[in-house]
Amino acid sequence: MPFEWASCALGALLVALLAWLRSVVGRMQLQRRLSAWSAATKGAPPPAVPPVVAGLPLLGSALALGSGGADFLRRCREQHGDAFTLRLLGQRMTFVFAPAALQRYFTAPDTLLTFAPAVQQFTHRVFGLPPKHFYPRHIVMLQTLRHELIPAALPQHTARLLRLLLPRVQAWPAAGQMELVSELKGLVFDASVGALFGPRFLGQEAAKHGSSGGGRAGSNAGSGGAVADGTSSSGGGGGVQPAANSRARRLQDAFFAFEGGFEMAASPLPHLLQPRFLAARRTLLAALRESHRAGHFEGTVAGTLIQACGLPEEHVPNMLLALLWASQANAVPTILWVLGLLLLPENQQHLEAVVAEARQAAGLGSASIGSPTAGGARAAAAVQGTPAAAAKARSRARTRGQQQQQQGQQRQNQEGDPAGQMLSEEQQQGLVELACNRHSRVAAAISETLRLRCFSIDVRIAASDGVLPGGTDGSGAGIWVQQGDVVAISPYESHLDSRLYQDAPAAYNPGRDGMHLGGSTAAHAAVVGVGGVPGLAFGGGKYRCPGRYFAEAELALIASLLLLLFDWRLLPREGAAAHAADQAQQHKAGTAEAITAGTAAGAAAAAAAATAAHAPPGDPAGLLPPPDLRKLVGIKVPAGPCWVQYERRRQLAGS
Repeated sequence: MPFEWASCALGALLVALLAWLRSVVGRMQLQRRLSAWSAATKGAPPPAVPPVVAGLPLLGSALALGSGGADFLRRCREQHGDAFTLRLLGQRMTFVFAPAALQRYFTAPDTLLTFAPAVQQFTHRVFGLPPKHFYPRHIVMLQTLRHELIPAALPQHTARLLRLLLPRVQAWPAAGQMELVSELKGLVFDASVGALFGPRFLGQEAAKHGSSGGGRAGSNAGSGGAVADGTSSSGGGGGVQPAANSRARRLQDAFFAFEGGFEMAASPLPHLLQPRFLAARRTLLAALRESHRAGHFEGTVAGTLIQACGLPEEHVPNMLLALLWASQANAVPTILWVLGLLLLPENQQHLEAVVAEARQAAGLGSASIGSPTAGGARAAAAVQGTPAAAAKARSRARTRGQQQQQQGQQRQNQEGDPAGQMLSEEQQQGLVELACNRHSRVAAAISETLRLRCFSIDVRIAASDGVLPGGTDGSGAGIWVQQGDVVAISPYESHLDSRLYQDAPAAYNPGRDGMHLGGSTAAHAAVVGVGGVPGLAFGGGKYRCPGRYFAEAELALIASLLLLLFDWRLLPREGAAAHAADQAQQHKAGTAEAITAGTAAGAAAAAAAATAAHAPPGDPAGLLPPPDLRKLVGIKVPAGPCWVQYERRRQLAGS
């Protein structure tokens, strides 16, 4: 036993000594680099060196970042300011938040900040696309996709998407409950993949409108249809799911398994320890390879990209896998948040405006839609009470859902439902035009949603030693970046910065001014692709998202269609009552402290601060599942299920 203790102590001492030696060498190298930079710039003011966040030996902050995500970055920023450096398993990563640094981040030449090496862990390690084939063709890939998805081409793509959406949406029961995340996965994946890759890739050659098969929901509980209690056996809400053994369903399941392991697969953890990810990737690559050889991608966006890039045949499936992930990974969570935030009781005016706009586009006028959020208001009241009250509210909602489900099925079977009929060609054309209008109410709601649920990290590699401007307008001290370091920004955190969004940045407001960057709020004013309400959500500069316009139109179409056809209500979520009670307790404690200090104003400030500190952005009452802050890449996903009650609008015309 003494020998074992001595061995452990010696090992710990050696690790500490190694860390100390490394820090000493690092400081010496930094001084040499700073001296060389100062000599090259002829005595320019010395830049500020970002502080290094303390972490574990060897691991650095890797565990803290992985477990805390955006919350860990927020705490680091509160402690260290607009720039700090993390050590992640031997790699240095410097985060910058100053507005002037953000602008330079997107406009810096590749000789200072370069993109391709920074994403190698994704393109090579996750997708299997070798750097020697990816780097020379990356710009061609971006240009091809931008040309294919320019605004002028959107009506064609959006009309195809609508034709693929309608059969599935029309097959939903007239009323019931659904877990929104699960249902949206099938709805969005089938339609969006069919639009970009062609229906033959999903095995839907015989489907006239792109449906993946199956009759009306409820006819086959084993394939995800409605079950007797008005909910879905597979977590969906009575929507029509592809058969469990169909090609479309297998690809859908494989894709979301692949996406679920995406961030872990990009880490240094050996892939052999991630068998689920490997199996999903193998399934997707095999399907892409098979369809490519069979010519299924001819005449599609994917087919055009294949022809333009000229990749060796063996790597075409890997490139298509990257396209598949880029087009699908963010669509489902974004449309969930778009609908969820609109359904909050405090946002009823925004919801009514979006629905009225969709009705107008479909030629139905803009008559009042009633109070679709009445159920949301009841949910809000429920979660402000006790857990027992929330449970009773869920039970009552489930009973109402069962009754509405049965009544809806009777209407469909006996007399047909007016809202269940296929939209006319004129109505479809109106919805397509609305989806392509980037100045619509639904477009504003999407932009605000993207701002509040944006990804947590975007990266470049410092190709040389240099300095990024600091402060709001570049007048602050420069920020030192060291060659070989990863330089990162956090759009999720930056979008809550009052210097960029001056009107209550944590609040949901689709009508807000755009991001203040480079002295202007206009989109594209300072950096191409950056600005407006979405801010940093689509990247910027020459590496900005090439499919932005299609993504915005796709989201607008799905949101408008679902809100036009159905009346939605949020159901009280599990844990919401506990969240509200905990928040109330924090308010009470803060108020007591302030009263003890003898300041009533301090009590109000303490209560407001407690609320702001714990409420997810845009959801002050916590009625929606909170965003999972551990997710760094891509739009935030919900940390739990989102149950809703829906009812088909019985009359679209004349209401």
